[in-house]
Amino acid sequence: MSDGMISPHHAEELAACFAAHARELFGYASWLTRGDRAQAEDLVQEAFAAACFAWQSLRSLAEEQRSYWLRKTLANIAMSGFRRETAFRDRLPRIEIRYRKVQADLPEQVFSSIMLERCWRVIQGMPKRRHAVAVLRWQLDMKEADIAAILGIKPKTVSTHLHQARRALIAQLGPDNPLTGDHAEGASS
Repeated sequence: MSDGMISPHHAEELAACFAAHARELFGYASWLTRGDRAQAEDLVQEAFAAACFAWQSLRSLAEEQRSYWLRKTLANIAMSGFRRETAFRDRLPRIEIRYRKVQADLPEQVFSSIMLERCWRVIQGMPKRRHAVAVLRWQLDMKEADIAAILGIKPKTVSTHLHQARRALIAQLGPDNPLTGDHAEGASS
């Protein structure tokens, strides 16, 4: 049936199939869901919805074969749901961290803002090529190979310009420079 409806005769056959297998299927679903009644009922319903769509071929099977098909379909639906839930559970901490409101540390924000402004002033005063490399790397987060391709220079030249830019920032910003720790000289760019 192309419109998603089944004939009244097939609906009667499907109702008889439901009457014959729903209880056993619910027990199996309850076992799979560790006693979660609502989830077990949903699985049974989804298995019979799948049976409705496949009824043309299912109706010719013997009862044991239908029972097997229903159990297998229910298990596949359950496993897909369990995988989705596991994937969501795995992503949930990252999602929470990303959208959790962080308490503002006003002094840190002010210091960071001032240091960032000082960094960009230093970068603005750099020679043209070094300035371009610094902007492409640190503002646009481009990789060295991409910068080299855009500027028509060798990747080693990009690396040299970044090294010189870092040295200039460290020299001009003094002990408060943000280029310590992970971003210090020798860290990968």
